[in-house]
Amino acid sequence: MTISSGNRRLKADKTGYQEADEGDEQSGRWLISYADLITSLMVLFLALYALELAKNRELEIKALEHRAEKTVTVSNAGGTPDTAKKQLLALLAPLRSNSQITISNATQGVEIAINAKILFNSGDARLLPESIDVLSQIAGVLRDRSKNTILVEGHTDSVPIATAKFESNWELSSARAGAVVRFFADKGIEAHRMAAIGRADNFPLIIGDDAAARAANRRVTILVEY
Repeated sequence: MTISSGNRRLKADKTGYQEADEGDEQSGRWLISYADLITSLMVLFLALYALELAKNRELEIKALEHRAEKTVTVSNAGGTPDTAKKQLLALLAPLRSNSQITISNATQGVEIAINAKILFNSGDARLLPESIDVLSQIAGVLRDRSKNTILVEGHTDSVPIATAKFESNWELSSARAGAVVRFFADKGIEAHRMAAIGRADNFPLIIGDDAAARAANRRVTILVEY
């Protein structure tokens, strides 16, 4: 039994009357609200943690897939770089029958050197019709059997050039390298694998200023990096 007296109440129990404040019944309600808030926050943090774990797992899977792709690429290329170079040299060997083309196993990779006279007219950077077969053979091999970087370098002789189209050997050699790169791109070689570089007369194949030396120095080299 409870007896009210002003702002206080007396509760009856076996030991007699017990005094209680009117707020006793509501004193624990804020604890329930606080507990609900803590529970909600805990659920939120657990959800965020689960999302982060899923994100990290996805990144790990992508990293593993990337490693697997690189492994497959190396395997398809013939395993080790030395083995891949030997395979590429063997595929390009038929081109050696042309005396104007040399193929060598260079330190940086496989190098194909083509005398400029079978590619361009003197002082010009437009590919000649007779160059199409040779470049098509090279493009087919590099497209299907290699995924490495390809550097195409144009070289000129030491005779200065100054025309309306090419102010110096720098412009001429760069334009010739660019013409070969464009041809390769048209044949399906990925553009991001290639670079066109103009060397002018700074890297002569033969030192000298006679006609034979100048003819040998006018060339385009194709370096497949390994």
